[in-house]
This record gives sequence, structure tokens and C-alpha cells, in this order.
Amino acid sequence: MIEGRRYCPEILTQLRALRAAVNAIEANILGTHLDSCVSAAFNSGDGEEKARKIAELKVLYRRFNE
Repeated sequence: MIEGRRYCPEILTQLRALRAAVNAIEANILGTHLDSCVSAAFNSGDGEEKARKIAELKVLYRRFNE
């Protein structure tokens, strides 16, 4: 669009749509991770695995809220 010299607001609108789509994909993957990997860790009874998943979620939370 830039090379085609499209109108700037059109480019910004497309970038916002792209960002929204990526955010939706991230939320979906995180939900799947919580439902599968994190749930499995908590159902396993393995305290170390639970702690690892909690630490992992903290990192993800900080990363997505910067």
C-alpha cells in the first residue's frame, strides 16, 4: 500500500485491522495453552511443573502488557 502511494488513513486502518487480528490469534493460542498445557500441569500433581507454568504465565502477562 505504501509503494502504491495509498492514502495514509487507509494504510493506518489496515494496520489497525492487522493488529486486531494478531491480538485475536494470540488470545486464542493463550486460551488453548491454559486449557491444555496449564491444566495438564495442575492436574498432574507435580508441584515443580505447576510452579514452572505459573512462572511462564507471569512472563507472558508481562510481555503482553508492556
